[in-house]
Amino acid sequence: VDCCIAPILWRLPALGVDIRASKQTKPLFTYMDSLFGREAFQESLSIQEREMRA
Repeated sequence: VDCCIAPILWRLPALGVDIRASKQTKPLFTYMDSLFGREAFQESLSIQEREMRA
């Protein structure tokens, strides 16, 4: 499941989806940090995907 949802979560800001930090979204941000911090995830990103969050 992680490998399917991680790219979607990564692209949300580029798609104009803004998730506000709150008590309710804290678990989501923790999960996203865990996913995005993985070396394998970072290596799998294309140049365009890296630029989305540069």
